[in-house]
Amino acid sequence: MVSSIEYEITVADHVAKLERHIQGSTVGRNFTWFAYFAIVGLAWLSAFLFYIKQGDQNYGYLLSGAVALALTVSLPTLYRRYQAAFWSSVFTPSAVHGLVGRKVLEVHDDFIEEAGEIMTLRAYWRDVQRIDEGDRSISLILAPLLSIVIPNRAFGSASARAAFVRECEARIAERRSA
Repeated sequence: MVSSIEYEITVADHVAKLERHIQGSTVGRNFTWFAYFAIVGLAWLSAFLFYIKQGDQNYGYLLSGAVALALTVSLPTLYRRYQAAFWSSVFTPSAVHGLVGRKVLEVHDDFIEEAGEIMTLRAYWRDVQRIDEGDRSISLILAPLLSIVIPNRAFGSASARAAFVRECEARIAERRSA
């Protein structure tokens, strides 16, 4: 039996996939907080050490403290802007050529195949590691950074999405037990 789904993959779908992958790793979940506390902590330590060394003879520690305070308050906003600019620089039109656009996903008995403008990806069911259901999409995880992403808009309804997930889970279980 062959069933197929047609959908459009966008840059936003790829960014969501990568952000979901980052949040799935221990380092990814904790990196932002680690970086924030490291930078802010070092800024405050600098102000404190400046005061210890110079005391009231030099008021440069006030400037150092003001910089530390500015970093403490503004770093979360600056990081969000940096992250948005980073994703924009990574996903240039030339970088995503062939990754975004119209896709046709065919579900076969032995494999699943995603065909696009310039690339076709075929994965046997035994090679699908797991199904990751997100708020905006379903991902068939093939390897740590390789997945087939099917956005929710590809399905006509929530019940069609649920039926697709059940069918994929059944095929994965069937192929793994064989």
